[in-house]
Amino acid sequence: MTRILLAIALLFAAIPARAQTPQMPYAYPVTVGTSQVAVMALNPSRRRIMFVNPNPVAIIAVCPSISRANSAAINCTVNGAGSITLLPYASQVLDGVGGNPLVPSAWNAISNTASSALTVFEWE
Repeated sequence: MTRILLAIALLFAAIPARAQTPQMPYAYPVTVGTSQVAVMALNPSRRRIMFVNPNPVAIIAVCPSISRANSAAINCTVNGAGSITLLPYASQVLDGVGGNPLVPSAWNAISNTASSALTVFEWE
């Protein structure tokens, strides 16, 4: 009986366990002011991007640097056309799964107050 239990134990011990490695994002802290500034460069291998506004008062807008429809530059403004507005303590996730063409593009940001913090997370 002990031989059988020993054989079963050795059988399971010989199977290597697969380690789960979660995909960790790259974090980019950025300071944004009242003039449009580039916050992320073009990255064709980007799968997901997340913008986080950690400010208690500032409203931040993020937008892709160009429109995919006609390749025209987008003027990033708070509550403006083509911009994603982040209220205080808000975040926005854009997922590239399914072919979202905006995720790999370059991104700009602007704030309604000077020297506002913005954190950008990028998954490749």
